Amino acid sequence: MKLPRLLAIAGLALLVSGAMLTAAAIAGATVQIALVAAGACAIAAGIWRSGRDWRQALGGRAVRRGADALLGVVLLTAVLVVVQAISIRHAVQVDLTRNRRHTLSPQTLSLLSTLDRDVTATAFVRQTSLSRAGVEELLDLYARRAPRFRYHIVDPDREPDLAERLHAGPDEIVLEAGERRSLARNAGEESVTTALVQVTRTELKAVYFVTGHGEKDINSPDRDGFSALRIDLERQGYAPRPLPLPGGAPVPSDAAAVVVAGPRYDYLPDEVDALSAYARRGGSLLVMIDPRTDLPRLSVLLADYALSVLDAVVLDEKELRAGNRTFDATVVKVRQYEQHPITRGFNYITMYPRTRPVFIAQDSLYAGIAAHYLGVSDETSWGEIDMNSFRTGSASRDGADLAGPLPISAVATRSPIGSADFKKSRVVLIGDSDFANNVFWGVIGNSDFFLNTIAFLAEDEAMITIRPRGALRDQIYLSERDGRLVFLLCIVLLPALCLGTGVAVIARRARL
Repeated sequence: MKLPRLLAIAGLALLVSGAMLTAAAIAGATVQIALVAAGACAIAAGIWRSGRDWRQALGGRAVRRGADALLGVVLLTAVLVVVQAISIRHAVQVDLTRNRRHTLSPQTLSLLSTLDRDVTATAFVRQTSLSRAGVEELLDLYARRAPRFRYHIVDPDREPDLAERLHAGPDEIVLEAGERRSLARNAGEESVTTALVQVTRTELKAVYFVTGHGEKDINSPDRDGFSALRIDLERQGYAPRPLPLPGGAPVPSDAAAVVVAGPRYDYLPDEVDALSAYARRGGSLLVMIDPRTDLPRLSVLLADYALSVLDAVVLDEKELRAGNRTFDATVVKVRQYEQHPITRGFNYITMYPRTRPVFIAQDSLYAGIAAHYLGVSDETSWGEIDMNSFRTGSASRDGADLAGPLPISAVATRSPIGSADFKKSRVVLIGDSDFANNVFWGVIGNSDFFLNTIAFLAEDEAMITIRPRGALRDQIYLSERDGRLVFLLCIVLLPALCLGTGVAVIARRARL
């Protein structure tokens, strides 16, 4: 190969190396300047040494081929620009991540599709923050789905007065709708959607939890408490409140739903009358009755809706044979759900640590009642009716037990017939209350099933869906040295190898 060509190739290689080191910032300024200067000098020397007649060279066949190639590149670039312009207006996005981290959850999409007011999101993220791009990507997903959702990103260091006025700190997002304002403490979808629910609700719907008979405490952080449930209810735009019924006091008129969460003792007649009167006014009840609990007065109220609980404990033979040490045979997994608005799109397993089967009476006396089962246990389950063997841990499946699969939950809607004093009411019966305690609240689909049930009872259909979940953290941690090695391998060596291969091919063709 002639010297001028060698000088030109060496100069080009020096220029590329200098540009790469500059972009990676892994070499000093002196080294970068020296490489660029050496490359420029080498190219200039090659041109000077060539001594060719440039006018003659420009008319040669090689130049014409180069011009054709350049024209092809220009045309290809034009096509790509047009495609990019079209894609901006008509974007199609496919999310192939394992947990669909770049796709909004069904609940968020449902809320955005019914957004009836302008919502402005102000994200306070520093210009140098690594999370800034992720915040913009998330809020852009919201804005694409709802034209009335707008956002802008603010650097709190550059606009401290705005951050102070909105009481927001770094990496926090403020959502505003008219006079209402809510704060998302982080840039996750769950937090942003929770804030969106809060600013778009005209009023918080009250959900009352009956107290005084050993029910679960919504303020208790203990294993058996409902504090986690209470926090998530508040995030969904509800106002959970305790409800004592001394002397049969009436249920407050603002109750969107009333929850009876695992009472240990039966209610007094006047208390049952208060709950029944609330239901007749068009109220909604969620009743959870644990196994080995006898509540005859409350059972009378449920009988008005063709619902009852059976005196048995559901066990799972599959778990018993497997010897599962995490969840024993008393923990029933429900994988099968009947068609109903509560279970629409629901594809998660729910787990009940100790449950009893429920039953729907099929009788012509129950006119105006539409009852449906919700969750059903596996075929390997059975209903143990021998409580003595259950208490001693020696229960086994035999001919006297209830054969599975067994319904764990049911819903009944009662419509008034021939009476102006009654209004349409709803009752959901679940054979266990422990599935929603602080221990089991975060287990797979338990929280979604409970919140869907509350949304149905509160006639809040838009909230019946799958809720946002945290992203799976598939991360790789590299040291500074590992990062430099990856850069040199992927950005320097591999391109240099391709460049060298191309130069070798050109040189060989020139010798032929």
